[in-house]
Amino acid sequence: QERIVNIPGSEITGSRGGIHNSVTRVCPKPTHMIGGYAQFSYGFNYYGTVGSNRDEFVVVRKMKNVDWLDGEGNDTVQEAVK
Repeated sequence: QERIVNIPGSEITGSRGGIHNSVTRVCPKPTHMIGGYAQFSYGFNYYGTVGSNRDEFVVVRKMKNVDWLDGEGNDTVQEAVK
């Protein structure tokens, strides 16, 4: 359950992203990144990556509308549980 808790719905698909085996999505708090010490307060790997991760990149996009899908009960994950 921890992979899909507190994850907003996708603007493209309209459903909550990921499954239990997917890569963990992060929702960083901007207040934790102020003060010039963001490299110490947030990061996947603090002091660099191993060789297999050096060619990966992350695309960060601002969402126009954050939909938490509260109370709808029609997620694919929730429907599979029923």
